[in-house]
Amino acid sequence: MRNKTALWFALALALQLLILIGVSAQQFIARTTGRSVVLKVQPVDPYSILSGYYVTLGYEISSNGGFPRNAGEPNTDPNPGGIVYAIVERQDDGLWHPVELASSLPTSLPENRMVIRGRYVGGRIEYGIEQFYIPESKRDVINKDLREHLGDARVELKVDADGNAALVKLLIEDRVYGN
Repeated sequence: MRNKTALWFALALALQLLILIGVSAQQFIARTTGRSVVLKVQPVDPYSILSGYYVTLGYEISSNGGFPRNAGEPNTDPNPGGIVYAIVERQDDGLWHPVELASSLPTSLPENRMVIRGRYVGGRIEYGIEQFYIPESKRDVINKDLREHLGDARVELKVDADGNAALVKLLIEDRVYGN
């Protein structure tokens, strides 16, 4: 009886461990195997940048309107809750800018293009990179830096082959804040 109890306890513990690993595996894989992408940050709410101990970030790829129109044809709105793929292209300024919004993962792209996987939620596209967590000791410094240099704020992402993105750094002018 004692061996059965120990076995059930070990199985329950292993299951919980697998759940924890699974939750963070996607971010870990993107960080370790992904290519670097640098995006310009857009303010979500310029009057309330901090909420708790994280900064909420927005991007030009966060709305359907941030993508260029093809030959005068409007981009169609994705299905609510549906998966979408933002195709971004590296420009001369060193930043990656949106060029197309696709409903399926492209099979091949030129070297200067990448795809970022998102989900259409409440009229916006979320990529899982909208919050940048900061230590309490740097909260005031980062908040001040963002308010003074918001037009110069960028983020560095790592994006894996499936388009999963992980937020790596917040860049403000020559200052780097790691995540």
